[in-house]
Amino acid sequence: MNISRRTAIASGVVGAVAITWGIKPTDHGAPHNDYFKKLTQLLTSAGIAQPTLLIDQQRFDYNIQQVKQQLTERKSSLPIRLVVKSLPSLPLLDYLAKALNTQRFMVFNMPMLSTVSEHYPQGDFLLGKPMAHLAVSEWLKNTDNQQALPRIQWLVDSLERLKSYAMIAQQLNKPMRVNLELDVGLHRGGFADINALKAALDLAKQYPLLQISGLMGYEAHVAKMPTLLNMQANAWQTVQQTLYQAIQLLKEKGYTPETMTINSGGSQTYTLHAQQTYANEIAIGTAFVKPSDFDLPTLSQHQAASFIATPVLKVLDHALIPALEWADGLRRWWDINNQRGYFIHGGHWLAQPESPQGLALSGVYGRSSNQELLLGSPTQELTTEDYVFFRPQQSEAVFLQFGDIVVVDAKAGKIVQRWPVFPASA
Repeated sequence: MNISRRTAIASGVVGAVAITWGIKPTDHGAPHNDYFKKLTQLLTSAGIAQPTLLIDQQRFDYNIQQVKQQLTERKSSLPIRLVVKSLPSLPLLDYLAKALNTQRFMVFNMPMLSTVSEHYPQGDFLLGKPMAHLAVSEWLKNTDNQQALPRIQWLVDSLERLKSYAMIAQQLNKPMRVNLELDVGLHRGGFADINALKAALDLAKQYPLLQISGLMGYEAHVAKMPTLLNMQANAWQTVQQTLYQAIQLLKEKGYTPETMTINSGGSQTYTLHAQQTYANEIAIGTAFVKPSDFDLPTLSQHQAASFIATPVLKVLDHALIPALEWADGLRRWWDINNQRGYFIHGGHWLAQPESPQGLALSGVYGRSSNQELLLGSPTQELTTEDYVFFRPQQSEAVFLQFGDIVVVDAKAGKIVQRWPVFPASA
């Protein structure tokens, strides 16, 4: 059958148009849902017009109950050690310490150690990472809170650090409690096997001022391991086997592990420890506020409880690209999600746009901590009277960037508390 040239061309054009419309982006936008509309009304009524970190009290309380429920289902209790870097606010820590009946804290730098050791005179403080010799030495020389020293467990990850801490103890003529870090599979440091741990315990006996307080095995890798071929289950088994062997070695060396700190866990894995573990306490922090990096199967029962709210400063119907204005019409025609530009107050946080739906960062403009540009469509219905809500990717560091945490009752439409945060520190 003969096909005319005109018919062939027409058919090709129709086909090209069909293909184009098949791959042409659809509108991803939507206005704020009822929840974020209530938050908008609350912030407006309170006169909040700058980037603000919010905690939803109902969701926060719900997450606390999830933790308590998981742990109370165990045959024996499993105390919680609160991770200070992920919860950098004394009122926030107070709230959790009361709700969970704990005075155990994990600390990751010297300024925060000073703050919490003074605030909690009965607290027990475990360093979450090994600190440099100079940092520990200077802190011990200059701290006004010498009474806290017997309640601090310094984390030791190597024979070299054990020796350096022994030197500090000798210079100050004061005992130091040291907790030995195990490599349980994360491979971020610590004593790699039982022989390495045995060498550390033998070396410690040469220094009477060093007191072995326990063991710590962090296993953040487990929750992110694929379930394929039982990889997650095998990684978890390795963690438990390592803890068991280390505990048996402590007994052989004359220690009583039951009275020591055998720390493990984290927000991502506490539910696994709740089922079965050789640890006698677990560290939890971020799970209570659940930022987006913690959207994991092991935390599926938790709710997002923290958000960043920031005002919309400018709404541009034509989100022009600098020096490429001539291409704006084509760009807007091709992707409706590029039709509006929203400049917000601040930006460049470790956070992702949450509401309204469909906002995206501009790859052309790049990031900005002053006025970040988000692209969207008319469907979002944003005006300069509105806010954009972000979801933090993590709580540590991010929570320190906004001044007081604003605790809200979204259902009642009111601010419940304002919680000051710690001074910024690395």
